[in-house]
Amino acid sequence: MIIACPCGKKKFEVNSSLIPSEGKMLQCGTCSEKWFFKKEIKKEVKKPLVKIPKNIEKDIPDVTEDLISEAETTIPKVKKNKINKKINTLSFLVVVIISFVALVILADTFKNSLNLIIPGFDLILNSLYETIKDIMLFIEDLFK
Repeated sequence: MIIACPCGKKKFEVNSSLIPSEGKMLQCGTCSEKWFFKKEIKKEVKKPLVKIPKNIEKDIPDVTEDLISEAETTIPKVKKNKINKKINTLSFLVVVIISFVALVILADTFKNSLNLIIPGFDLILNSLYETIKDIMLFIEDLFK
């Protein structure tokens, strides 16, 4: 809860469990003013229930529930299209290939440092470049 000093210069955020229901003496840290603070208990206001006159209920047809349930059952169920699955698979494959190429480029950027840590890293990097060439040839063959 937020408690404001009577001087109006400062507001304090205080845990409501720290102040008992009978109240507590407080002091402002800014102006040193002391005052007695008591929690205000808010009463819930009950809203009156809205009553529907009985004569209105007679105007509603008996078949309304049947119509609602029939409408709910006739809603077409959305089926996943096989084309969407193919597109998703193709998209995934493209992302994997782009990520692989980016990884190879990143490894090539740090090839001198990696060569100190991993002896023969140049051979690994060359084989990765050959793999990229093979992937490109495979893609070219797919589109021919």
